[in-house]
Amino acid sequence: MTSVNEVFVIAEAGSNWRAGTPERDLEMAFALIDVAVEAGADAVKFQTYRAASLYAPAAGESKYLAELGIKRPINEILQDLEMPYEMIAKLAARCSERGIEFMSTPFSVADADAIDPFVGRHKVASYEINHVRLLERLAATGKPLIVSTGAAGQDDIAFLLDTVRGANGGPVTLLQCTSSYPAPPDSLNLLAIPWLARTYGVPVGFSDHSLDPVAGPVVAVALGATVIEKHYTLNRRLPGPDHPFAIEPDELTAMVKAIRLATVARGVEGKPEIEAERELRAFAVRSIQAIRDIAAGEELVEGVNFDVLRPGSRRRGLHPRHLDALAGKRAATHIPSGEGIRAEDVSPPLADA
Repeated sequence: MTSVNEVFVIAEAGSNWRAGTPERDLEMAFALIDVAVEAGADAVKFQTYRAASLYAPAAGESKYLAELGIKRPINEILQDLEMPYEMIAKLAARCSERGIEFMSTPFSVADADAIDPFVGRHKVASYEINHVRLLERLAATGKPLIVSTGAAGQDDIAFLLDTVRGANGGPVTLLQCTSSYPAPPDSLNLLAIPWLARTYGVPVGFSDHSLDPVAGPVVAVALGATVIEKHYTLNRRLPGPDHPFAIEPDELTAMVKAIRLATVARGVEGKPEIEAERELRAFAVRSIQAIRDIAAGEELVEGVNFDVLRPGSRRRGLHPRHLDALAGKRAATHIPSGEGIRAEDVSPPLADA
């Protein structure tokens, strides 16, 4: 059956490490790493960027951030959230100490250069899916890429895959994602997961921006997701753009637990024999059983000396499909009451038993 480790869970710290001073920033980042470890996530992921390499100058205010009360130019907000490159090694070391994988999303070639020595795989954010120079740089590492597809169309995904494969890049996993913060449940479109897998022939996961910690990830796992990513925070009331739509520590723990259970419950296609059913299958699935002692040579008559019953701990008899074939047959030997009637107990022998 399915292993609980077949779904890779990324606890997305994003920019929620920012606390005001270098010392407090590092303390907050370490606390976030510890929370991810305690929740049972496989990786903790940060974001590393420079504001100047993200938006055009004087790009204005973001409507969704303004609605959250953050009414500042996006260039200013991002500049305040820039992760110092020297912080990366410290976070990677902390993750190594705590036994969790370190990740950080780069947004430029320079960011990728800074991050690459410390990660085993790279993450591409949704809006970077057409950032050709970044894609080429990440592909050149040969490391696996996990790519969010929020707001992306089929042409965008095809461009991404063509670019990575053209640069002899590593394997790609696509994440279904809705670029809304928070994303309403009816916007998640999780049926895209099996469609993406069929259409592009790559593993697919889910980057969840909804507020519910369990519903989206569990449905995604049921639909075949191999990666789940979700933003988390120590407290949604903290200041900053990524806190309001992130889940809190107890919710992260609940999410990981639900994902592990859903992964095991997902199982495999088809109807294989299930070990957990074996005992009761033998005990309770009906077969042809004697309902009184049957003497050798006695005619076998349904409802008189045998019937279709659950055998319990008695010897199991023939499958009920043989009922009509028993008409006119006799017992070849003595059959005790309650015992199953087997092919060798019947005379003349059954043709298809």
